[in-house]
Amino acid sequence: MRKNNAKQSFRELRSRLKTITGSDKLALVDKFNQCICLINDFLLEVRMEVTSVAFKDKMEEIYFFKFEKPEYYALKIYHVALFTLLHQLPVGTAAQQRKFYLEELGFINRFFRQHAFHYQYFKSGFTEMDESLFLRGVEVKPLYFSEIPELDPDFSTSGDYLFSQFIAYELLQEYILEALKELDKELTGSATTPIRTGKKWFDWTGEIINLVELGYAVYLSKQLNDEKVSLAEIFRWLEESFGVEIGIPANRFREIKRRKRLSRTHFLEIMQKAMIQYMEDDDDLQ
Repeated sequence: MRKNNAKQSFRELRSRLKTITGSDKLALVDKFNQCICLINDFLLEVRMEVTSVAFKDKMEEIYFFKFEKPEYYALKIYHVALFTLLHQLPVGTAAQQRKFYLEELGFINRFFRQHAFHYQYFKSGFTEMDESLFLRGVEVKPLYFSEIPELDPDFSTSGDYLFSQFIAYELLQEYILEALKELDKELTGSATTPIRTGKKWFDWTGEIINLVELGYAVYLSKQLNDEKVSLAEIFRWLEESFGVEIGIPANRFREIKRRKRLSRTHFLEIMQKAMIQYMEDDDDLQ
């Protein structure tokens, strides 16, 4: 099931989960039970493959436990967290629900701060600690992590569960921000955004992955709203401004980090080269 087969099965799984969660005919608990059953079956298949067919080398093992398994297992963490969130959502006014969602965002942000070092490692694509974090049988000092469940030694490493949590909580964060956006419409009569209204200004005719690069560059360079703007808000602004659907930023970011043929900052380098060439051409005219 490894490689293309696992990825195809994963795409099919996500499609089925989307159908279940979007159904109006199922109660919340039924949606949760069906989703978790499908996810557990998929994870069991992946585990059987990993434990029965050896990785060809350390790099293949690191790649699986750093990128593939966290993305798979994050679905389970996300759906458990989403069920808990929706189950606890107060049945009250929009203002009460907004307060609840903001408190949950606070929890997520505290989790990221609590694990700031490893979250930065996750976001940046560093590799220096990969052999400690993503090879089985390598023990890491307890001070690295907290609140890690008992791990399956044949299907776990020191870092893959934490990376799964990062992915899951980013997904949950995005869900909450969308829910807040809808509540703001209800409270104010129109969508609110700290950057711009949802007017489409231009068509983005380049590759969507280039827009993802741009969005991360804007966010990380801290140029907007005195740094008081989230990554999700920036991508929502880009989607509305250019009339495109980017998808989940974290997933697209992982696509960028996995590049082999192209540079990880391919689009930014094209922009830099074009800017330098423009200035040099302008100098020649003077």
